[in-house]
Amino acid sequence: MIATETATTRRYIITGGPGSGKSTLIEALETLGQRCYPEVSRELIRREARRPGGVMPWNDLEAFARLAFAEMLLQHDHASEAGGLCFFDRALPDIFGYLRQRGLDIPAHYLETHARCRYQRTAFILPPWPEIYVNDSERPQTLAEAKALHAAIRKVYESLGYELIEVPKMPVKARCEFVLGNL
Repeated sequence: MIATETATTRRYIITGGPGSGKSTLIEALETLGQRCYPEVSRELIRREARRPGGVMPWNDLEAFARLAFAEMLLQHDHASEAGGLCFFDRALPDIFGYLRQRGLDIPAHYLETHARCRYQRTAFILPPWPEIYVNDSERPQTLAEAKALHAAIRKVYESLGYELIEVPKMPVKARCEFVLGNL
């Protein structure tokens, strides 16, 4: 479902490979009073890890992508109902990047649904940043894998017609100022 749009809804995506500082940036924007939507994948991984036989992206990416797609669509629709300016820690095109990086096809209905979504065509991309990259239970990728995902995500966003603005590697407060200054 794609909710009815309010005239003032502006959805900005913050994207990039794993461990580039997206979630930290989203949290900082939220402390500045911005409406932000957290990364769906991390919460799904936590939830699925608690379930026997839970779906994990490293075991069944296509099944995990279906779960993430549904949750991201709910975030999109919530933003439609709430209106105003908001930021997303990843969005539907990120799923496409993950699928492509693994050599998997993007289901046609994912692309059709995305075509009806109303994200701003300007998106913010955070580059790989080895100095802050950390593995954890929800991010088992190596730095090399994170860089490959970043490249796949960038390519997908560009192929979908997004204008990507690269957020420089700098302290989070400066990153917030950069993002807000480029709206």
